[in-house]
Amino acid sequence: MNKKMRIKILTALLMIAVAFPPVYFGGIWVRILMAVIAAIAAYEIASLQTGKPDWPMTVLNFAVMMAGLFLDSSYIAALSASWLVILFVIELFFDKNADFCAYTYVLTTVCFMALHSVGKIYSFQAGFRIMMFVLIACFVCDTMAYFCGVFLGKHKMIPHVSPNKTWEGAVGGYLFAAVLSIIYGLLACKELPVSLVICAGLILPAVAEIGDLSFSSVKRRYEIKDFGNLFPGHGGALDRVDSIIFCLMVFSGILMIWGL
Repeated sequence: MNKKMRIKILTALLMIAVAFPPVYFGGIWVRILMAVIAAIAAYEIASLQTGKPDWPMTVLNFAVMMAGLFLDSSYIAALSASWLVILFVIELFFDKNADFCAYTYVLTTVCFMALHSVGKIYSFQAGFRIMMFVLIACFVCDTMAYFCGVFLGKHKMIPHVSPNKTWEGAVGGYLFAAVLSIIYGLLACKELPVSLVICAGLILPAVAEIGDLSFSSVKRRYEIKDFGNLFPGHGGALDRVDSIIFCLMVFSGILMIWGL
């Protein structure tokens, strides 16, 4: 095992050690964790245009994302529309470009929708177990896609977006995550309908890969390797949570379809 891999694994273990207790206990603890992640992500989004700190935009981005964690679902459309108007006003009067509006709006919106989903999941008595279901579907896919790609990968997937990803890695990651998440969901999430668990277990791993590729596309647009360098071997907060952001959004939609 080379030094780069050791650093990557050690950082991942430390992140799990820090994140697991708040996820387990829920309540104020998971909200604090979400606030810390949102603050880092807000800074990274605000820095995209110039690569330098933009504190006013960091504060605005953070406020919008955190609103998703506390607002009722009925207010989300109004928040989204108001935020878009504010961004166009900033573009018009502060000499920003169209990319500023488009990418800031998309990235902050997916983040606040993901945070809203976290709040929804923890409204269930079995919030921790349901969250683990989503995390397994996401991170098992990420992890196994990496290892399957390293050991089996031969055919590049979308090289102009993510040059290292292969079809072998994508398929391997999906299969591992789908099987394990469905087994876990059926055993641990009795509060959820069996049909929902199976549907989500089949959909979420694919969504995780789409989320990863989507954020890679944003990085290619700005010609950067990572959104940040806070986590050695992993980049920034957005590099680490890109897949789970998409999974949380979609899972929230699945809960709505099932009337939960």
